[in-house]
Amino acid sequence: MQLKSRYNLTLSLKKIYFHNSNQTALKLKYLSHKKINHYYFFILQMTNLALYQSNNFIMKLLSFFFLFTFSIILKGQNNDIFTTTVTFPADYAIGDYVEFLQVAPLAAGSSGYYEISIAYTRGGVAASATHIASASHASPNVWREAGRVNNNVYVNGNNNYNFTIDINPSNHKLRVRAVNTMGVSAVIPVIIKVRSINSHVSFSSLNITGNSQELLPYAPMSNDWDLIVGNLYSGANGKQAIKVLPTGFVGINTRNPAYNLDVNGKIRAQEIKVEAGTWPDYVFIKDYKLKPLGELKDFIIKNNHLPNIPSAIEVEKNGVDLGEMNRKLLEKIEELTLYIIDQGEEIKNMKEEIDSLKKNKD
Repeated sequence: MQLKSRYNLTLSLKKIYFHNSNQTALKLKYLSHKKINHYYFFILQMTNLALYQSNNFIMKLLSFFFLFTFSIILKGQNNDIFTTTVTFPADYAIGDYVEFLQVAPLAAGSSGYYEISIAYTRGGVAASATHIASASHASPNVWREAGRVNNNVYVNGNNNYNFTIDINPSNHKLRVRAVNTMGVSAVIPVIIKVRSINSHVSFSSLNITGNSQELLPYAPMSNDWDLIVGNLYSGANGKQAIKVLPTGFVGINTRNPAYNLDVNGKIRAQEIKVEAGTWPDYVFIKDYKLKPLGELKDFIIKNNHLPNIPSAIEVEKNGVDLGEMNRKLLEKIEELTLYIIDQGEEIKNMKEEIDSLKKNKD
């Protein structure tokens, strides 16, 4: 009997009414992709034919039982999960590391995307973290620290943890590295679980030790990142809630942020702190050249705005830098204060002259 193609085999298995048949088909598709154990395909195809074409009830029942058992076996063969324990001695030092794993992403290495969770205790105090490591087909051959998406520290504090995860995305190696020696002096077994999020071939265990004292830069966790939100129960399109670019620019309600934080909409906050440049106390320096009122008047008549203040057209086109604008507004307030002081001095002098003229007249 001529067997169907692997593709048709997968489709036929999906038709099996047994609940786990879809899982089996997915496993078969995965095995087909890896080109391993073709013997499994022959057995399952024969079983599938027996289940559908046999008129014997006992044969159908045995075939059904075989598919059920084989589905459980395949389900247990999860090639996307790797677990191990790396033990650091009681006298380990900062910078000590263990290269524990080499991964093998598909598509010339471009599918490398891994979740690495670690957990450890020392003297009854526990800590854990989950890291994300990304590797592509053209990554540089350097070690970098993987970013974290979760960090359960020893006690309150941002840096109260002992280990981090590094990745060399070029050779697809992972290592656990000591960054602190907190806790009592005792051996620390670090429990590690790695999950391949993207397509993946295999894991290869390593046990390479060393020490690195250099301060590692971070490894990029993603080229960019999107958060699209919307009503899942309606036909309305999703909306770009957050967009992060490789530059680090973060956009809210915009796909193309042009600033560190680019918001297309309104912002509500209880407090905003803006760090401006040179604060305009220089206005009160003795040698500061205050524009005469006549020149100021001529400038306003000609330009319809104050000196060193953007025009309405410029603001409409480019927006306003809050820190810079506050600095310029304070500069004008301080200049106005000087004008008031000068006017006050002139009024005082004029009053004294008037009083003097009155006395001389009397």
